[in-house]
Amino acid sequence: MFEFTLNYLVPVIIGCLIGVVTGLTPGLHVNTIAIIGLSLFPSLNISSIQFTIIMVSMAITHTFLDFIPGIFLGIPEEDTALNILPMHQLVIQGRAMEAVKLTAYGSLLGLGFALLLLIPMLFLIPLVYHILREFIIYILIIAILFLIGRELRRGRNAVLWAIIVFFLSGFLGIIALNTKLLSQTLVLFPIFVGLFGMSNIIYSLGSKTKPIHQEDDIDLHIGPSAISSGFIGSIGGMLVGILPAMSPSQIGILIFEVLGNNVRNFIVSISAINTSDAIYSFISLYTIHNPRSGVATIVGKIINMDFNVFLLIIGVVAFSAVIATQIHLIVGRIALNLFHRINYRILSGVSMAIILILVYIFTGIFGMFILFVSTSIGLLPIMTKISRTHLMGVLLLPTILYFIGILP
Repeated sequence: MFEFTLNYLVPVIIGCLIGVVTGLTPGLHVNTIAIIGLSLFPSLNISSIQFTIIMVSMAITHTFLDFIPGIFLGIPEEDTALNILPMHQLVIQGRAMEAVKLTAYGSLLGLGFALLLLIPMLFLIPLVYHILREFIIYILIIAILFLIGRELRRGRNAVLWAIIVFFLSGFLGIIALNTKLLSQTLVLFPIFVGLFGMSNIIYSLGSKTKPIHQEDDIDLHIGPSAISSGFIGSIGGMLVGILPAMSPSQIGILIFEVLGNNVRNFIVSISAINTSDAIYSFISLYTIHNPRSGVATIVGKIINMDFNVFLLIIGVVAFSAVIATQIHLIVGRIALNLFHRINYRILSGVSMAIILILVYIFTGIFGMFILFVSTSIGLLPIMTKISRTHLMGVLLLPTILYFIGILP
């Protein structure tokens, strides 16, 4: 029993705790911690199995907890609600705790369906991957045109700004990902922190925010529509794992068009995509030897992914999800109580300071420069009231150019 606890239970708990930290710290991603962990692994005096368990439980916990900052930070004025995350619409209505519960249940539904579909996915993912491989570039281009075309609802200027944002972020990705000053994994840290984290904090600091009374007790009924949204989200997670450079938010927007204008179903589906993508990345590592996440890549470097290791990872995923769900709800309740008391500007300032310190520690002066540029680009969609999903051009444009043969 002691050996089991030391070899399996303790690493799971350690991984969950690290996942809590990465999930709650704006801009700190599990991929960054995974890279640091890989460099420290030889001196950690732990087995490859223990290291793998820590990485897996960290990745799963992160997919739950990283919604908390998104719910409680960057709350705008009511007239800008349609330009931000649907979760903030619930916060403005005083239903932040509902957003917390929806993200928890959505993550669980996505994970549950991914586990239920585990056996067929072992055969389906390689099949779909090889079928789509020749058409990936066309699928990406169609998806980009569709996402840009959606901006017609806001007018022609919105379409123009969407194109500008896509190509600006794309050129940033081309330059940054081909630099020799930082590894591709590390350079993504200041890029994504700037595009989606720092830009949101800076804009929010300049906007007027009013304290919003939040309801404490919210009974949440998960009906058939929410369950079906979780199922669709789980399938979306598989697509994220197969299509290179496509983000959960982009797949989520495509799903949003299918589900209709239902904020709650969208929150459930995007949560399901986020968590199921984590497990599908390990399935991809096992079946097609092509991991679609930084953590899965690191795990593939540390351990030989045979069937027994794969089953162990699936068990760790399920166990970690149970722990992460409880932590998510507890932390969400704590954040709700603090939300009434903490000065938002002070909290945002602290978050900004943490981001600057982390970027400098991990990436140095060059990373700070990338952070400045990416933040400047990240402010554009917020100021022009277009979807921030066009910022994913930072990965999509280099990927398309790679498949065309222009970029290495």
